[in-house]
Amino acid sequence: MPQPTAAGIEQVQREAFSRMFRQVTKVLVLLSPLPVVLVSLGLIGDTSTWRQWSVGAVLLFVLVGLGVVASWRRKPVVSSEPGTVLPLVAFPLFTVVNLSLGGLESPLIPLVVPATFATAILFPKARGRRWAGYLLGLLGVQAAVTWSGVLPDLVPPLFGGGRRAGHNDALLLTMLAVTVFLVLWANFIGTTLRRTFRGMVLTALDARDDVLKAHEERVRSLTTLSGEIAHELKNPLASVKGLAAMIAREVEGRPAERLGVLRREVDRMQEILEGFLNFSRPLLPLNEAHVPLDALCRQVAELHEGMAGERGVGLRVVEGPRVEAWCDARKVRQVMIDVVQNALEAAPRGTTVELQAWTTPGGGGQVEVRDRGPGVAPEVRERVFEPGITTKPQGSGLGLALARALMRQHGGELGLREREGGGCVAELSLPAAPPRKEALS
Repeated sequence: MPQPTAAGIEQVQREAFSRMFRQVTKVLVLLSPLPVVLVSLGLIGDTSTWRQWSVGAVLLFVLVGLGVVASWRRKPVVSSEPGTVLPLVAFPLFTVVNLSLGGLESPLIPLVVPATFATAILFPKARGRRWAGYLLGLLGVQAAVTWSGVLPDLVPPLFGGGRRAGHNDALLLTMLAVTVFLVLWANFIGTTLRRTFRGMVLTALDARDDVLKAHEERVRSLTTLSGEIAHELKNPLASVKGLAAMIAREVEGRPAERLGVLRREVDRMQEILEGFLNFSRPLLPLNEAHVPLDALCRQVAELHEGMAGERGVGLRVVEGPRVEAWCDARKVRQVMIDVVQNALEAAPRGTTVELQAWTTPGGGGQVEVRDRGPGVAPEVRERVFEPGITTKPQGSGLGLALARALMRQHGGELGLREREGGGCVAELSLPAAPPRKEALS
């Protein structure tokens, strides 16, 4: 069993963090009006043009951010790293809001810490560090505007007004240093948590692979053992059947009837053992060719006319255009025989089992075997393809398991679904046939 690859670990990790990011975006959407409200507070008692422009810029950033979130949320959970563009919108938005509320003295400055922590957890290490550096750069812009005094009305009237809110340079420098430290610390903690999660994923995948490996070895041993037992019992059963036939020619009446029952039971045991042998053998390589599936359906129907007549069930091939598939005709016929026999056994007297083949939109071939039997309960519809699981009183539970294995060897699939109006539909799907090579002239 191969060890989990880095790509597999990244896939699991990306899926988990994508779901987390999806929850984060829900909160962001709910809080989207808040930046506009906060910037608007700065306009209370203030008529400066630049602050009015800030409200417009904030509104534009919010609309762009909502568009980015909406476009991303339409994608599947597992996609490329989520939110590549969103921080490019959110961080400038955060900077404009802070400048409108006082720059380095804005009451929203501490929010850089949870923002850094979130990006460190949600994004890979290198990207998280880039976002932290980008956020620190924007923080430096706010500090430069605060210290330079380029905006004499930087602090809105609501918070005191003017270039400063009353803090001296030493206090502002200390606040900036503490904020930078907290940003770096949040990035470190977030990166550590992400690395810890990755280690947990790796440990879980290793444990899963160990369990699968042990299960695979156990199944292989049981399959080999069952094949050996079936092979050893096959010859003695043939001898018993032959002796019963010889004795039956010499007796009459009740003993002959009992010998007939004995021979039928031996036949059934041989059928079960043959199923074990087929299941335990490795799948032989495919002998593929361009095979007409519609003709194969007619062949299988002709083989089962006698069985259908004995059960009082009709057997019909729905005619249509020629259908061709690239497959091993012998193995696909084997699958169709097993499926048709199941359908005939399940179909009530007086109903009809239908076979139909057609070409799928992708160019592959598909065959359906439809009956009007009791169907298969949804809770066991997939389990019947497991070895040993059967809905028949005297079934071995190997036929459908082997049939699906043969279809998957072709790159196709075998499935069961409920039929409209009652009954069951067995679907055999085969991939598209390669184009025929033109004969050389």
